[in-house]
Amino acid sequence: MEKWVLEVAAALIVKDGKVLLTRRHEADAQGGLWEFPGGAREEGESFAECLARELQEELGIEVEVGEEVARVLHDYGDFAVDLRLFRARIVHGEPKALGCAEVRWVKESKIFTLSLAPADQKLVQDLRERRVL
Repeated sequence: MEKWVLEVAAALIVKDGKVLLTRRHEADAQGGLWEFPGGAREEGESFAECLARELQEELGIEVEVGEEVARVLHDYGDFAVDLRLFRARIVHGEPKALGCAEVRWVKESKIFTLSLAPADQKLVQDLRERRVL
């Protein structure tokens, strides 16, 4: 039996040396863990369209989506995640926790002090190894 793969777009938004991260609601899968903001791609949507929609819905911001900077495949057991991280820039609005438990600007050097979702841990590790963060 083939494993279900969830395609997810996430944003790397950096401002003044800090990265925008969100914390998942406790009741959600991976509840309470921190992640790059974003969400699941809907059928017929590009990853860039998905990211713009998700950030509008979850944080109330409009963004300009840039290039893909990292991609990880992570197996969560009953499903896998194909997580793609894109540079993004806020063009309108201030991030608010509309679809997540908390929003925080975190110094790049402090990201690993937070409890990150496993796929996001892999992204941060990859970004650090390539000196993107």
